[in-house]
Amino acid sequence: MKEQIDIIVNSSELKDITTDIIEKVLDNQISDELLKEVPIVKTLVGIRSIYNTYTDRIFIKKAMSVLLELRDINWKQRVELTKELDDKDSSGTEKILMAIDRLETIKKCKIFGHLCKLKALDKIDAEGFSRLTKLIQDAYLDDLELIIYFVSQKEKKKWRIYEEEYYPLISLGLIYQVQSEPKPKEKVQPHNEYDHKFKGGEIDFDYELSMLGDLFFLYYYDLFPK
Repeated sequence: MKEQIDIIVNSSELKDITTDIIEKVLDNQISDELLKEVPIVKTLVGIRSIYNTYTDRIFIKKAMSVLLELRDINWKQRVELTKELDDKDSSGTEKILMAIDRLETIKKCKIFGHLCKLKALDKIDAEGFSRLTKLIQDAYLDDLELIIYFVSQKEKKKWRIYEEEYYPLISLGLIYQVQSEPKPKEKVQPHNEYDHKFKGGEIDFDYELSMLGDLFFLYYYDLFPK
């Protein structure tokens, strides 16, 4: 599949492929007229012919859901996307296909497609791309929306952040716990023998964005456009 995906990614005709065309390919409903209008569809038909199980069909649909998010950038930028991810162990295309294999929903594939677009436009480096790829794979997507609320609360200078509210962000490594300096101790006059003679020394706990949290928040609206 790698070779066929490379052909599609590098083709200027990617912009002509739609979700409807993908569904027709998967259902073997492509006409000769459409093949003449959009020749690159032949490559997609070829993939469909080779990979014919239900699992294969789902994977093709996921892969194409990612690629469709790259339609409005030029083919040279799409080529650079895969080239810049190449290393001695695997090609950029293989890395993208392996990443897609771990995405369990079409919605995640579309989000990952937005991330691939950021990389193709050189708005994020390879390390950031890899870190956010892992985040998208691991997360329950609705939980990620919590980061907007978290940041808004921090901007309102709400000191107390309760762990149970933001547990998904903690478990994903997007926020981490910090503690204040102990409050100054001072001697007080006890009212009775059971009262403490000193007060203070308490420590407050709060949460801050981690490096991954900062990275994700920076690109949140690119990954989840309104």
